[in-house]
Amino acid sequence: MVALGVFLAMKWKLKDSLFIELGSIVVFYWCANKSMRPWSLQATFADIERGIDKVGNVVFSMAEKNENEMAYSLAIAAINREKMFKAWW
Repeated sequence: MVALGVFLAMKWKLKDSLFIELGSIVVFYWCANKSMRPWSLQATFADIERGIDKVGNVVFSMAEKNENEMAYSLAIAAINREKMFKAWW
């Protein structure tokens, strides 16, 4: 997950929860229910779980349909060009 990776790279400290909106109901169910995750993505979800452990409390929610188009576009771009996107401030 790009959002989790950026958050960890920034080394921000949370007083509450990190909220991540997902645009796919399937991915939302994968995040919420470990038994539904495809076997082929187990390594990816293991990385996500390690990131969640570092952050503390992460809450996944569903974005309203058609309201998350920019996030969707950025996610697709990151999948296609993973090395190209890195946030630095």
